[in-house]
Amino acid sequence: MKINTKTGFLALSISLGSLAVKGQTNSFPASGNAGIGTAAPTDLLEINSGTARKGITIKGDGTGGVFNDILFANNIKPDPTLHKVHSWVMSHRKDGYFTNGPIGESSLEFYALRTNSYYAPLSFKSNGDVILVSNKNAVSGNVAIGTTDTKGYKLAVNGNISAKEIKVEATVWPDYVFDASHQFLPLRELEDYIKLHKHLPEIPSAAEVKKDGIALGEMNKLLLKKIEELTLYLIEKDKEISELKQEQSKIADQESRIHRLEQLMQPVKKQAGL
Repeated sequence: MKINTKTGFLALSISLGSLAVKGQTNSFPASGNAGIGTAAPTDLLEINSGTARKGITIKGDGTGGVFNDILFANNIKPDPTLHKVHSWVMSHRKDGYFTNGPIGESSLEFYALRTNSYYAPLSFKSNGDVILVSNKNAVSGNVAIGTTDTKGYKLAVNGNISAKEIKVEATVWPDYVFDASHQFLPLRELEDYIKLHKHLPEIPSAAEVKKDGIALGEMNKLLLKKIEELTLYLIEKDKEISELKQEQSKIADQESRIHRLEQLMQPVKKQAGL
């Protein structure tokens, strides 16, 4: 069934008005299409605004928790014991339910309904924040960009990332290297380890990095540890060099004294016929 936009909407308005008074529900035949702005709708509902800026407006008033929903649902729901997703909701909310926003501030939520629970994959807050995978009263998931396999990580990106700053939280920082009780390999043993394994102790090999990648936080911690150990090596070597310089200075001073004594002894040797 096709509805003419001029005559059809007049009849539709009258019909809906009378049905609203009677508290009834209006319905269209399953085989028909409804058109707004078009006399030849090709879908169940087609809206053609032409060159004007027009669309669909959904409004609501009430308490701070008022919301308006658009529901996408399956006619046949899966077995409830399987806890499978059966519907998706796009919801305009004012209760901050998924975003922890203040009551009364508008937010736009996209979430999936399942038996006795839901997934909340995307939320837009009124301050401009975008929340992926809300964890409030929802089953948290992971986010993938450029891939369908997150490998269990909260964020998996198959591609390059550009950023001015990346903050990685670390619970243990290797300043313990500077404790007097900390022990590290003597340089000779470190040399033997490098010759055998072709990488520093605790640092993953090239093959391991190629296979598993690296964790930035853990790698920065290990690199800092090696820098701190290297600093202690340098301090120790600087002390040894200073001691050697002092020894060389003493030896040079002794050699100078011996040379002066030999010069003083020359006349005595001549007189003695030596």
